[in-house]
Amino acid sequence: MVKSSTKQPFPRELFDYLSKSECQDFLEIVHYATQADTLDNVRDVLIRFQTHFPFTRSMGGVVRLGTKRTFAGFSNVVNASYPDEWLYLYWKNGFADIDPVFKSALQSPGTQHWQTIYRNMSSQKEQEFITTARQFGLSDGITTGSVDQACGLATFCSFASEHTVDGERFVPLVGYLGYYIHMALLRTAPKSALETDQCVKKLSPREVTIINWMKNGKTNWEIGKILGVSERTIRFHIESIFEKLGVTSRSQAVATAIEHGLPALHGLPTAS
Repeated sequence: MVKSSTKQPFPRELFDYLSKSECQDFLEIVHYATQADTLDNVRDVLIRFQTHFPFTRSMGGVVRLGTKRTFAGFSNVVNASYPDEWLYLYWKNGFADIDPVFKSALQSPGTQHWQTIYRNMSSQKEQEFITTARQFGLSDGITTGSVDQACGLATFCSFASEHTVDGERFVPLVGYLGYYIHMALLRTAPKSALETDQCVKKLSPREVTIINWMKNGKTNWEIGKILGVSERTIRFHIESIFEKLGVTSRSQAVATAIEHGLPALHGLPTAS
């Protein structure tokens, strides 16, 4: 039997700033978060919160931790609505090692209001990162993170907006929901955390797009039609993918890319 002293009191103050309909919406979101047991369920929870509250983008995921809670790779990412091109740049350029909010979430688990973190950033790389994020409509937001030290994993979920977010009103709300998303992400996480293979980093934006269409079961001819190029061109790109990943078949290429954290992109620019 759990002692009552270990139980957290119900946070009534969370709802002081919410209307009756917002309270109902939030309770419904928490309800679905407690039952989420697939990636689609988690994505649905993120979208529900983004839809009912003043956010335009949302995502969550599981992170492998290195020594001293350093970033060691993404184990799983559930992208609800972040721009695909931004995710590609984030992954390709190693922004996880620069992003001040993400680093803060790993070092000091809890709920972070982006603007509060940004005010203390002074390095050129951090400033450039913030400027680039704003170009993608990621001007402000709230990120909450939790660490499972025993498993060497951390989870996070982020809600972004093109406009300034009312931190006083929404930081506690995201923090409360974050616990349930944390549990849902752990329930749906891969059973084994695989190391990131640097060869996957060598894939070009076009190759990332092609391998995602391969994952969706499209033939070379179908991918060519989608991207507006010849089937021969697609075969050329696939041969390049095989060489970079060290595989000999489409199924191996897809499996290798997924295992090593390739983002599930579906809307990257199709220009060569």
